[in-house]
Amino acid sequence: MKKYIGIIASVLYALLFRILVEWHVMEMNSWTYLIFVPILMGYLPFVLDKKTFIESKAKSILFPMVSVILFLVIAFITQLEELSCFVILLPPYMVFSVLVSWGLRYALINRTGDSSNGITKNGLIFIALPLLLGQIEQGLDKRTNAMKLSEKIIIESSDQRVWDNLFSVPDLSKDVESSVYNYLGFPNPVRSNYDVKTNTRLGYFSNGIVLHEKVVEQKDRKKLSFAIDVEKSILDKSHTFRHVLRNKNLVFQSITYRLKRIAANRTELTLSCTYQLSSNIPMYGTFWSKQIIRDFETKLLNALKRNIEKQ
Repeated sequence: MKKYIGIIASVLYALLFRILVEWHVMEMNSWTYLIFVPILMGYLPFVLDKKTFIESKAKSILFPMVSVILFLVIAFITQLEELSCFVILLPPYMVFSVLVSWGLRYALINRTGDSSNGITKNGLIFIALPLLLGQIEQGLDKRTNAMKLSEKIIIESSDQRVWDNLFSVPDLSKDVESSVYNYLGFPNPVRSNYDVKTNTRLGYFSNGIVLHEKVVEQKDRKKLSFAIDVEKSILDKSHTFRHVLRNKNLVFQSITYRLKRIAANRTELTLSCTYQLSSNIPMYGTFWSKQIIRDFETKLLNALKRNIEKQ
């Protein structure tokens, strides 16, 4: 049982910092939470039971992997995380915890032929390091990048009919295809209702999210742009969306449809999303935001095409 104390301690350690994120002691989208916490998840079991790791190369790799999976599973079961966050956190947590554990073992067994010295339990002082780093990082300005993603599709219908289906999007439940991102917890579009008096639209999604969208620009059968009002949107049913949008890690500036009449019953429809991404780890955030938004745009356009062409 003693050799598993490190795994248990590592899991509890990661859960503690996830709760600290919920209490705004540190941010999820940070070097501290995405890099340093998994590094110390690989470090902690090694310090508590160095002998087990030195004797087995397999355990130096397997134990941190088990710790990471257990942490994410518990966070998912307790609703600290959604499946989408599970998948986003898994790569850095797995990679950094395993590399640190394996690297420590390699360093000690090659240290002047003596593996009995080196890291001691006094090294446990380092487990408090993310608390300090998290506070420091919160005071730093995030790097902000302007992003724009566009997808287009040809719809075998008139530009007028396409235009008429953009303000109040019909029920797309039977027309939208699921992708791997849906199985990971990201929603599909369902429908939208437009209120001509307030010039606003409510966009409904399959996970219970309702986005409050204001029409900010329109040119008849040419262009239609919306801006999302996060404060008026219903995000409570998604930890991921609530965290990302309300903390302004991702700010949607505009969602725009552009129409181009090709023939009497043939229209090119382009969907563009302009947004700002604020992150301490911009490359990682950019990768995931592009994948998720592009997948969503493609599914929405394909669903609109099927629905409109059936009308």
